[in-house]
Amino acid sequence: MKVLLVERVYVVNVLGYISYNFVIGAYSYWGPKAGYNIYHMRNADMIFGGITIVCGILGTISGGFILDRMSATISNAFKLLSVSTFLGAVFCFTAFCLKPLYGFIALFSVGELLVFATQAPVNYVCLHCVKPSLRPLSMAMSTVAIHIFGDVPSSPLVGVLQDNIHNWRKTALILTSVLFLAAFIWFIGVFLKSVDRFNEDCENQTSPSIKASMKPLLDGNTDKREDNVLES
Repeated sequence: MKVLLVERVYVVNVLGYISYNFVIGAYSYWGPKAGYNIYHMRNADMIFGGITIVCGILGTISGGFILDRMSATISNAFKLLSVSTFLGAVFCFTAFCLKPLYGFIALFSVGELLVFATQAPVNYVCLHCVKPSLRPLSMAMSTVAIHIFGDVPSSPLVGVLQDNIHNWRKTALILTSVLFLAAFIWFIGVFLKSVDRFNEDCENQTSPSIKASMKPLLDGNTDKREDNVLES
């Protein structure tokens, strides 16, 4: 835990992920209700659910493909995270400013497509900024952090905000603004000194000469059985 907390690249990545998940969690809970009140959607659950499913699948796959195309490095992952989240925030924010329903659906779909493109690069950073023995813990703590500090408190906090301002459009715009914070945090990661430790294995180093002299286990067992037969 201490090693993870002093790794600046990991901390910045998780902080951005928390801010991002804060918005996504509140969208999933309050989105249909906000859509019903702002745009008088008849099937708000189906519309938001459909947009999320389609854009979630396409965005996640696209994010991984783009990262591979631009050469997968920690720095490039942060660039993709910051740019994709910023553009997604712009589209989602503009969508809630529009009055026509179809204009909202079009812009919000593009925004969610861009926002979900962060899934591949954010996990890439989590896995590549720590040594192999810490990869399971880094993923576990990332998952715990984004829920405890992200989507779990966001839904009740947005509810409290709406109870005070009584305007779903303003509430949605304030919530969406948090995506700009996530983009800014991830943008900081571009300038951090990062080392890719994905293939680093300091705990089980074996010299090339020893590896060359090693025999497969099954071959060794076969030799022993043949020796036993000859002795008998």
